[in-house]
Amino acid sequence: MKTLTKFISAAFAVLIFAIGAVTANGAGKNAEGLTTPRPRPTPAPRPTPPLTADIGSSYSNSKVPYSLDHPAIFAAIGYPPEDPAGVAYGDFNGDGIPDVIFAPPEATVIALGQPGGGYIDGTTQVISGEVPAPTGGRKIIVADFNGDGWPDIFIADATDGLPLTHNWLLLSDGTGHLVYQSALATIEGVGFHHGATAGAIDRSGHTDIFVVEDNNPSHYFLLNDGQGQFTVDMTRVPPSIRTNLSNMYACELIDVDYDNNLDLVTGGTEGPNAQPTQIFWGDGTGFYSDANKTVLPAEPEFDAVYDIDSEDINHDGLRDLVITRVSDNEIGFYFQVVMQTSRRVFADESLPRLIHDRSTWIGNNAGPIYWMRLVDMTGDGAPDLVYDGAGTDLNHGPRQLGWANDGNGYFTFTGGWSKVIWTTPLVGGTFSPPAPGTYSYDVNWDQPIDPASVQPTDLTLSGIQGATVTGVAVIHENLTTEFTLNIPTGGRLTASIAAGAITDQLGQPNVTFSGSYPVSPWAPTPTPTPRPHPTPPPRP
Repeated sequence: MKTLTKFISAAFAVLIFAIGAVTANGAGKNAEGLTTPRPRPTPAPRPTPPLTADIGSSYSNSKVPYSLDHPAIFAAIGYPPEDPAGVAYGDFNGDGIPDVIFAPPEATVIALGQPGGGYIDGTTQVISGEVPAPTGGRKIIVADFNGDGWPDIFIADATDGLPLTHNWLLLSDGTGHLVYQSALATIEGVGFHHGATAGAIDRSGHTDIFVVEDNNPSHYFLLNDGQGQFTVDMTRVPPSIRTNLSNMYACELIDVDYDNNLDLVTGGTEGPNAQPTQIFWGDGTGFYSDANKTVLPAEPEFDAVYDIDSEDINHDGLRDLVITRVSDNEIGFYFQVVMQTSRRVFADESLPRLIHDRSTWIGNNAGPIYWMRLVDMTGDGAPDLVYDGAGTDLNHGPRQLGWANDGNGYFTFTGGWSKVIWTTPLVGGTFSPPAPGTYSYDVNWDQPIDPASVQPTDLTLSGIQGATVTGVAVIHENLTTEFTLNIPTGGRLTASIAAGAITDQLGQPNVTFSGSYPVSPWAPTPTPTPRPHPTPPPRP
């Protein structure tokens, strides 16, 4: 009996082995006795992982999907036209409308976006007490340093000449005001601070700051206790850049390899005896090491790095880099496209993806560019490349620069776009009072609009039958198109502007816009039911 059981077990084993072999090799053999290969399906694109490490970082907070005309905003709030290097964005007074902070020489200026369109100078309205006066506000970063849910501000001061100055910290009070924190100057000291970046480097949830210091003694971290109180720490800086300052200009904390740790990306002048552009990989401890880094490809002709951006530009699940470069004498600009071909492996693909022909590159003889952004400008889900406008030499005139991404990481120069930033009411907000009625609908743009290009028919309405556009005016230094609407009843109204319907003053077309708004129906005030008067009993 035992022999029979062993035989049956052995037979089943052979049968299972044979079936497994057929399954592993495909459908068996064809008429010629050859194994038929199993067709391999085309793999689906790898989804981009959730960027939890980037939440709340200054890099993620900087990625607004528009490019403002900074001199136009200065003119609108009563200042001479300026385009300072220091510029950042946020809703500083909590009204749901985006605002702008600038750092022109010896000043800080906050332009508040208004519900009816345009901007006002809201500097003293938002900043309580002393207003910072950086002599060379090179970079402004926005993050929530004290954990109250409101945006705070750090200004890296890279003064031109002597005396050197300190950086500037503004913390919110939780009610729409910012307060200058003079105590930072007592621990940080003075220097030439060309850059800064902020993020939670050790998974504590506290947003720390990395500061570029081209004086002595070292670049450093400002470690946050979660309440906006900082201590200086140089031990977390890799020794190679701690001991060799060498004109570092750019830095960002970004999760480049999608491992949910913030990586430190640094760059500056790449000449002899200087540091290369490199990524120090984060491991969640908050310490960065020369033993765990990747050196990125150099670009000798444009060897000074001014800005660093990182997004998955070709939707392959790997985050790539676009590096803003200028020549060492600040003539011209160059966007270096560095693709992450496999995890932590990079290749310079600037020529086929963006530059195309170095001899005709638009940046060869132009002025320098300080900032650019990789953001979706056209609404197709692919990050486009747009010039932020900061640092323009006003003698060269305004520069509208934009490159559209085809979705596969290849860019085509478009010259730029105009784009709606906010509307009044805000998208999702309610028209008031309840319909029917005539309403003003303000559409606020990132660039001054050409009034001659605007017609009432540029705005189309849907969702409420009989709603019409009866007029339009261009106001607020041409930054607002104010449409007049007639809305006969309540419901949900969709207002849309087709791509190319309106152009800005440089002839750049708008990108598509659409917003949805609830409209309350008018309801008559109910007539109160009269109280019955009881019949008095008859008198005896």
